[in-house]
Amino acid sequence: MSGSATRQLTIYQTLLTGAPVTKKDLVERFDVDERSIQRDISNIRNFIAEENLELELEYRRSTKAYQLVGKTQTFGKAHVLALVKILLASRAFNKDETEQLIELLLARLESGEQRELNWIIKNEQSNYLPLTSATELLKPLWDFSLYIVRSQAVDITYTKQRGEKVTRTIVPKAIIFSDYYFYVVSYNPKYDNDLFYRLDRIKEWHPSDEKIKVEHKDRYEDGKLRKKIQYMTPGDQKKIRFEFTGILEAALDRFPMSKVIENDGKKALLEVETIDQGAKMWLLSQGKRVKIVSPADFKNEMQAEIKAMLDNYVE
Repeated sequence: MSGSATRQLTIYQTLLTGAPVTKKDLVERFDVDERSIQRDISNIRNFIAEENLELELEYRRSTKAYQLVGKTQTFGKAHVLALVKILLASRAFNKDETEQLIELLLARLESGEQRELNWIIKNEQSNYLPLTSATELLKPLWDFSLYIVRSQAVDITYTKQRGEKVTRTIVPKAIIFSDYYFYVVSYNPKYDNDLFYRLDRIKEWHPSDEKIKVEHKDRYEDGKLRKKIQYMTPGDQKKIRFEFTGILEAALDRFPMSKVIENDGKKALLEVETIDQGAKMWLLSQGKRVKIVSPADFKNEMQAEIKAMLDNYVE
């Protein structure tokens, strides 16, 4: 392959990452004159046109930079800002990985926009406080995603809530992010059930020699699980009715599979389909704004929990 062809492929690959390029930088990088770089840019632009790619090579006079953008939609600074805000609010990644992810997102913008966003996020970024248990997540996140695609059984060393280390053989089926943590929903043959494993508590993992057949025709429906679970806590699926005097929108957002049976503007009667233990945690957090109507067994559980809480304050 000729030097010019290699150079053009390298430039095109850089552009595909979303990063802007300037003639000046390319001249210095490849040690060629500006006319050679201009021919490279023209050849790349012609290639995009001839292949009818949904891309456009834009030149921005303010920064004298070229950048690839989609014809129908551009990934711009507002999109990057939204993702960075979500990333910082999650607190899931350790400081090094958070800085790396932010740097990669900002690299998709031209230098002027990068400076603008750095100013907007600098206070929140400098005061970023990861979770106490925050560890490296990018590698296990990718590894377990591949295990899911391959239906691969995995041997893991797992640290339980109180620090006990156990070994398990599981078949990962889905990865879900909820309330600061990534969870691997996995089939455990020992219990013949799908269980939740916090990704940051999986300390060692490698493909297992054990062959485990998982009886499911379709991909695990993690989207449906999200509609029925409030916290990543196992439990039974239930249809619960409760009276609610708090902000109705908050309850409807918390329980996507819900309907309003009655609403007089002050008090609403809701019916929700949910997983009972996670639902109980949220309903208890609402205090006197919640009154369980049915089913009777769940109402009794709530009463017992509230009584136990009250007993903590009896001298």
